[in-house]
This record gives sequence, structure tokens and C-alpha cells, in this order.
Amino acid sequence: MQMTAATALKSGSIRIQLPRMHAAQNVIKAKAQRFNVICAGRRFGKDVLAQDRAVFYALGRRSPVAWFAPSYRMLSDNFRMLSNSLAPVVMGKRVNERMEVAGGGFIDFWSLEQPDRARGRKYRFAIINEAAMVADLIDAWNMVIRPTLADLQGGAEFYSTPKGLNGFYTLYSQAEDNPEWSRFHYSSYDNPHMPRVELDAMQTSLPERVFRQEIMAEFLEDGAYFQRVHEAAIIEQPDEPEQHAGHYLVAGLDWAQSDDYTVLTIACRDCNKVVDWDRFNQIDFTYQRERVIDKLSRWGAAVLPERNSIGQPNIELMRDRVTVLGGPDNLPGFMTTATSKPALIQALASGLEHDRFLIPAEYADEMLSYQVEVMAGGHQKFEAPRGQHDDRVISLALAWWAMSRAQWLIW
Repeated sequence: MQMTAATALKSGSIRIQLPRMHAAQNVIKAKAQRFNVICAGRRFGKDVLAQDRAVFYALGRRSPVAWFAPSYRMLSDNFRMLSNSLAPVVMGKRVNERMEVAGGGFIDFWSLEQPDRARGRKYRFAIINEAAMVADLIDAWNMVIRPTLADLQGGAEFYSTPKGLNGFYTLYSQAEDNPEWSRFHYSSYDNPHMPRVELDAMQTSLPERVFRQEIMAEFLEDGAYFQRVHEAAIIEQPDEPEQHAGHYLVAGLDWAQSDDYTVLTIACRDCNKVVDWDRFNQIDFTYQRERVIDKLSRWGAAVLPERNSIGQPNIELMRDRVTVLGGPDNLPGFMTTATSKPALIQALASGLEHDRFLIPAEYADEMLSYQVEVMAGGHQKFEAPRGQHDDRVISLALAWWAMSRAQWLIW
């Protein structure tokens, strides 16, 4: 049974209406082989196309279908989408498990946090959604998903925006020379329903690397993260406070004691530049606090310090003498976590690339060597190369966050 161009499908006297496919989605449907890898930018319409394909097999061909997602949370969103679309023909459902439709077909929903749970099932078709975010995707495909398609000689489709050169990239590469496979590459611009002006605006605000991956759907290697460093790192000498009288002055502070360095970076929002900085190590925290407080007082600047471990007690001991800004959680200081650190670093990258934030020349080497590594599941890990430091980067990122996003807290 073939879906019409209007993507309407009848089951007996019941009619359901699915979103109309745009041109690029129709190309994928027309040229699909048994196995297909769809690499596309954000808001291309991957979920809508995947839904269309799942409904075609479950309702149109009355077949067993499996829908895989990287996590239970994502699976819940997918289940809700299909549940709403198929409401008139759903015969029974167990939340996040199985959706039975008129005619005998059904869709099973599986989280790939525990891929082995799908072992022993038989499917005509499988959807692997957000495939680049699946940890150990190749093992999950070869050892669990692929065998479920053998009995019915079923097919599968992988949908995702790329996340580095991981398992999704491996499947995309292997699909090129295999007659049973097809691969497709589209950017967010290929969705005619997505306002181009919005995508253009993202290009002017997102770090280049983020835009290329998330919007243009490019596979990017691990490597140096910051762009246009030499254009930004041109300040040779600190300014004097008198040059910035009445300006909005803030600072970022990265703590250390022995191996790494404590770095204080003071910036002026009015002038969009770093105005003073200090870097030292192997000093007792009592003397560190006094040195930091003295410089902040001289400039009349508020400070956003890192709150992790040693940061917390140091913040408590200096709060009465300087203004401490709040982080994303509206608590004093910035707690760097696996979630907050990427946002912190990406904000700085955007400041350098698009806002022409000027920084000290001596920061350049550390900025140029700073690396991003895409981990299993698509998470980005930011750090200095082994044996090198990232204290200037973190202090600078905190200063930029303080300029652009930090909260003033009232005690």
C-alpha cells in the first residue's frame, strides 16, 4: 500500500492525516533501499519523516515495527507524537512499550540505554532515531537490532544530526558502497518550512563549529575548538582603571593552588575587551583571596568565580568584601558540570567569532590548543591537551559569561 502525496491513509472507514512531506523528504522515500542512513541538520523534519515511514509499515503493510531511541526520555517524546497521530486507529498501547494499530500491525518502542531487551523479537522495519547519540551504536546494530530483521527480511533507517566521527559516521561511510544501503545528507536549509532568516541568524550567533555540525549536518573531527583566535588575541598590556571609569566591569576567576594556575580575568562590557589579568600558583588560598580582592577592588569589578571543590569555601570567605555573581543555577559562582561546561565554552567561542571580544595576546596559545572531543552518545568533552593548562580559557570564559549572562545576586 502506497501513501499518497497528501500523506493521508485509510484503514477501513477511519482516516488519519499525517504531515505533508517536503521535497527532500520525498526524495528519501523514493530512493530508499533496504537500509538507509539519513544525516540531516536540526529542524530538517527527521522525526516527521521517521513517523511517516513507521506508519507506512505498521498500518499500511500491517507489519511489526520497532522504534529505537537513545534514552527513555526521547522515547517518551516519540511515543507521544505517534500516539497523537495514530489515535483514530490505535487498538491498544502500553506506555513506552507497544502501540497496536488497526489491521494487526504494531510499533514497539525501545530505549537503547538497554538494547538487549529487544533480543528475540521479529520486525519488518526498524527506526533508529537520533542515532549519533546512541552509545555503542555499532554493537547495538550488529548484535541486537539487525538480527530482529532477519526472519522477515526487514529494513531499517537511521536518523540523526551528526555528533563527531562516531558509530553514526561509520554507518554513513559504509553505506556508500553497499547496494543494500542508501545514505542521504541534508542541511536544515533543505526544510522549506524553516524560515531561512532564522537559520541565518544562528550562523551569526553560534560558534562556527556548532553551526557546521547542527545546521549544516557536517561530520567534524575532534580537534581545536576556538576560531579566529589571532584576530581576538591582540591586547599586549593591561589598561588602567581610570580609562574605564563608570563602565560595567566584571571578572572571571579560575582557582588552583599547586599544579595549575589561579587566573583572574577582568573585562569591560562597554569596551568589549579584557582590561586586566593576573595568573599565579603555589600560593596559599589566604594570600590568593587577598590578591584577588585587591585587584577587584582597584577596578570596582564584580566577579564570577568557579564554584567547584575549592571554589565553594573561597567564595564564602570573600563574599562580604567583593560582589560575587551568580551562575546558571542562580547560586554564587559557576559550577562546571558535564552540562554547564559546554555551554560556558560555546558562549566564549561565540563571543570571539561574532561579538569581536578582544583578549590578551598571551592567552592565544592556550586558546589555540584547547580541544573538543566528541564522546560516545554525542557528548562533547572540552579540555586542554595532556600536560597543558586550561586556566586562562576557563577564567576568560567565566569573564565573558559574567559580561553577557551572569546574575547579580542580592544577599
